[in-house]
Parts: sequence; C-alpha cells; structure tokens
Amino acid sequence: MEFSVKLLKKEQLTHDVVRMTLERPKDYFFSAGQGIDFKLPDIPAVKEKVSPFTFTGLNSEEHLQLTTKCYVSHHGITEQILNTLKVGDRIVISEPFDTVALKGPGVFIAGGTGVTPFIAILRQLKTEGKLAGNSLFFFNKTKADTFMDDEFRSMLGSNFHPVLSNESVPGYLNGMVSADFLKAHISNFKQPFYTCGPEGFVKAVKNALVQLGASESMIDVQF
Repeated sequence: MEFSVKLLKKEQLTHDVVRMTLERPKDYFFSAGQGIDFKLPDIPAVKEKVSPFTFTGLNSEEHLQLTTKCYVSHHGITEQILNTLKVGDRIVISEPFDTVALKGPGVFIAGGTGVTPFIAILRQLKTEGKLAGNSLFFFNKTKADTFMDDEFRSMLGSNFHPVLSNESVPGYLNGMVSADFLKAHISNFKQPFYTCGPEGFVKAVKNALVQLGASESMIDVQF
C-alpha cells in the first residue's frame, strides 16, 4: 500500500544533508529502524524512480521525519530533494519495512548518512532508558560533513566516537575503517555490531570485525 503525503518542513543540516518533516497518514505506525520506499511522482525528472529511506523520527511523534544525504551528481531523487522539492509538495511513501535487526546492546558503526537508521533506534532506546551498553562510531570525511553530533554526544556521552578520515580536528578521532583502527578503540568483539553506509565501507567494517573475532551472526549489515 502507498500513501500520499505533503512535505511540511525541509531543513538543510549540512551542505548535502536534508531533514524532511512529512504529514503522517492516519493509523500509520512504524518501529525505530524501519524504512520506506520514497517517490516524487509530481517531479517529471524522477517520477518513475524509487529510493529507500529510513525514518529518523519516532512512532510517538505527530509527523514523520526523514534525513538523507543528497547526491547532486547522481541526478536522482536526492538531487531533487536538495534543489527542487519544496514545502507543500507531494511525496508518496510505502508501508514501513524492517531494516536493522537488533540483537541487544552493542556497537553501531556508521559511514555518512548510513547513520540514519541508527538515529531513530538510539532515540527510542533513550526514551526507554536502554542506552546503556551501546556506542556509536560515526565516520565522515571532514567536520563539514558531520551532523547531529551534539545530540549523539548528549545521548551517548563518551560512548559517541565521531571519526574523520580526511582531517584532524580536536574532539574527533582521525582514521579510516580497518582492523587496526577498530582494535584500538573497541575491547570486546563478542557483542552485537550494527553497521550501515556505502557498500565498500560496510564490507570493510564486516571484514575487519570478523578478522578481530566477531561472529558473523552478530554483525547486522545495511547498505
């Protein structure tokens, strides 16, 4: 089933990350970590295209929230979100579907907007008083690419680890995903791991974790 909703608010979090607030259809329910298919049927350039996005708001909120990185060079839906989509425009969304499969407290490892499914999950865990034992490694190229750092720090304290690969900035780790990097910052590899981001990033995370002794059955992978 599909639902037609209006864009209520559009916020630019960084040069290429946009947060959208959408109308919520009547009796529309979802769980933290679930995603949807997203269409822009009234924009000719992409009216036949579909993109999957993950809710970053919570089921308890009045409206729906999505956060996405916009790739102008791809000439697709995210380019239109950044440059064309405006408040009041129509969006078509699907019923929610499952993405991340939680196996208990663990380590979340995200590359760029691969953090989006983890946003709602961490927010939900906070409301339930269940954040203890969870940590987040959030990889970006530069500080200009980061977003929501203040909220992550507020939720996780010293268990939030922002990482920059292309520059050194006080308060941020510097490096790229590798077995050496993860070994230097994680002491327990017998716990659940959740990773999401570009395909190459996620594969590198999984390979490094397995090399360090993590069980493949305890690694949830999302592209």
